Amino acid sequence: MRVMDPELSIIIPAYNEAEHLEKVVTELTASLRGAGISHEICVVDNGSSDGTLALVEKLAAEDPNVTYVHLEKNQHYGGGVLEGLKGARGAVIGWADADGQVDPKDIVRLYSKMMEEGKELGKAVRIVRSDGHFRAIQTRIYNGIFSALFLTRYSDVNAKPKLLTRSAAETLALCSRDYFLDPEFVIKALRMRMSITEVETTWRERQSGSTRIHALAGLSFLRSMLAYRFGIR
Repeated sequence: MRVMDPELSIIIPAYNEAEHLEKVVTELTASLRGAGISHEICVVDNGSSDGTLALVEKLAAEDPNVTYVHLEKNQHYGGGVLEGLKGARGAVIGWADADGQVDPKDIVRLYSKMMEEGKELGKAVRIVRSDGHFRAIQTRIYNGIFSALFLTRYSDVNAKPKLLTRSAAETLALCSRDYFLDPEFVIKALRMRMSITEVETTWRERQSGSTRIHALAGLSFLRSMLAYRFGIR
């Protein structure tokens, strides 16, 4: 007998996150179950060289709501998310990081707000951050440029979680395989005149390790923004 598709699928791209991934998945599972949301948590082992694959195999064996995708070679952040989205079964699908900075309760709040408002797209806006002053300043500058280029009220375009209905996913046809996947979500929503519901969130400290976004990422983002703004992409 076919298992009923869940209400919500969350993709977690994971590259060498074995140290804390189980805690992240367990916390997310508890929040979704507590809210009574039927769910799927799909962890994408994005070419990890540590014990991430063995851990996600264990988690999937213990909980039928946890699935995984194994990628032999790292497909970068966006590529990992896109690989997970391909097989996601939820009526609403989305993604969050594997480092624990997204509070699972915010995923529940965003999903609930989307359902209440009948919206197809949802995203976070970080009002409190725990990742340092440099990142906060970099984000403000980046978002200021984004707002000026695209004449939009939406802020913090890189914030997660991001959620969208299955039909919206087909409409947006996201394709960025790098960190520009998150801004692409907003840009294509603007192009399609699709409204995005937002919730204010607190960006927590990483469970362990450090960010993999290098200092030159801002230049890469700027190039991609200009390409989208002036019709190159």
